[in-house]
Amino acid sequence: MIEFLKRISFKQILFFLVCVLVVEFLLLRHTPFFWDGISKSRRANWIYNNGLSEFILPTDNNSGHPPLWIGLLASFWTVFQKTLWSSRLLLLIVNIGVVWQIVLFCKQNFVKSVAAVAVLLVCLEPTFVAQTTNLNNDMLLLFFTLLSFNALMKSKPALFALALIGLVFANLRGLHVILAIAIIHGIYTRLKLIENNKRIYFGYAVALVSFAVFCYFQYDKLGWFIVSKNQNYNAHRQSVGLKQIAINTIVYAKCFLEYGRFIIAIILLPLLVKYLKDKTNRNPKIDRVAIAFFVLAFVYFIGMVPFSNPFSDRYFMTCYLLATLLLINLLAHFKVAKQPMIYGVVLLMFLSGHFWIYPATISQSWDSSLAYLNSYTVEEQMEQYIDSQGIKRSEIGTRIRLNERGDSEFRALSDTEHYTSFNLKTNSYILLSNIENQTKDDELNLITNHWKLVKRYSQLGVFMSLYKKD
Repeated sequence: MIEFLKRISFKQILFFLVCVLVVEFLLLRHTPFFWDGISKSRRANWIYNNGLSEFILPTDNNSGHPPLWIGLLASFWTVFQKTLWSSRLLLLIVNIGVVWQIVLFCKQNFVKSVAAVAVLLVCLEPTFVAQTTNLNNDMLLLFFTLLSFNALMKSKPALFALALIGLVFANLRGLHVILAIAIIHGIYTRLKLIENNKRIYFGYAVALVSFAVFCYFQYDKLGWFIVSKNQNYNAHRQSVGLKQIAINTIVYAKCFLEYGRFIIAIILLPLLVKYLKDKTNRNPKIDRVAIAFFVLAFVYFIGMVPFSNPFSDRYFMTCYLLATLLLINLLAHFKVAKQPMIYGVVLLMFLSGHFWIYPATISQSWDSSLAYLNSYTVEEQMEQYIDSQGIKRSEIGTRIRLNERGDSEFRALSDTEHYTSFNLKTNSYILLSNIENQTKDDELNLITNHWKLVKRYSQLGVFMSLYKKD
C-alpha cells in the first residue's frame, strides 16, 4: 500500500483535489453566505445594481478593503445571474487555483524522499478546508500569496508582479503579505536560496503604484483611503494598550494551536530545534519553508496584535500550510521512525478540528472549521418549530443574522419574517445560538437562569435555543 502511494504523481494529486472541489461545489451550491461573507455579498450587490459602472463603494458600506473579490462576485452575477450557485462557481475557480499553487509549491519544496501524496495532508488543514466552502475573500488572498511565492522561486517577474497586484487588491492584509514577501525575498537572496533576478524587483513597484492609484481615486471620491471614516470599521483600526496587546498575543497563539493544529506544534518544535542546532546538515528546501513561515508569522503579529481589529484563524492559513509542510520535510530529513503513524495522528487531529466546539461563553472562529455548516440544519428546525407554534417573529429578539437573508441567500423577507432587535427589557422571546459571538456572558447567564427554555435544537455541538420571559 505504501509503495503504491509513493508512485502517485503530483499531477494525479492535483486531479484528485480538483475532483474533490467539484464534488464540494455540487453539494454546497445552494449554501448561503456566512458571517463576514454576508458583508461581501452586500457590497457586491451595490456594484451589481450599479451595472459594474462603479467599484468604489460609499463610506457607509465601505470598510476600506479594495474591491477585487466583490467586483468578481458582481461580474459573475452579471454573467450567470445573481444566484448562490454562480457565487460558488467563482469560489470553485479560486479554490482550484489555490490547490494548483499548493501542489506547485510542495513540488518545489518537498525534500527528495517525500512522496507527492503528502500534499493531501497539507490540504487537510481544517481552516483551509473550511475556507474552501466559505464565500469570503480569504481564498483569493491565499491564491495570490502562493502564486507570489511560486513566481519568486521560479524567478518569473511578470507572474510575480501579477501576484503582488492581486495581493493588494484582494484585501488590505495583502499589504502585510507583500511586506513579508519582500523580507523573505531579501533573506532568500542573501542565503542564495533562489536565483537573484533583478527584474523581479520591478513587481514591487508595479503593485505599489497600482495600489497608490486606487487610493488616489478612493480619496478623490470619498475623502479617505485605507482607514474608513465609517465608525463601525474605523473602531477596528485603532492602536491598543499593553493589556489588550497581551490579550491579543494569547488569541494569536491560540489561532495557531486550535482545531487540532496543536499536534503540529508538539511534533514540529523539537525537530526544528534539532535542525537549527545542526549547522552541517542543512537543506535549502527546508530553509525556504522555515524562513517563509517565521517571517509571515512575525509580520502578521506586528501587523495585527497591536491593533483593535479582531482577527480570525483564517487570516493565518498560509502559516498553517507552511507549518504542515515544514513538519513533513523535517520528518523525512531526520528519517523519523514510524512516519505513517505520525501522519495518521496528524490526520486524526486535523479531522477532529471540525468538531471543536467551545462553551457558549467563549468566542469562536466559526468560519474556520466545517462545524458552521451544522447551523443551517438547526436554523431550519427552529424556524419550523416557531411557525408551527404560531409565535410571531416580531416578538423574538436575536443577534443571529437571520434578517440579512437578502444578502446571505438572496431571499427577500416579508415583514412577518423579520425578527426584532435583541433587547432583554422589551423582548417576549430571545433566540440564542453559539454561532454568534456578540451576546455577553452576563446576558447569557441571565437568560439561561431566569428565562424559560421553550425549545432547543442542536447538531454536533451547534445549538439554537428559544427562551421566553417568565
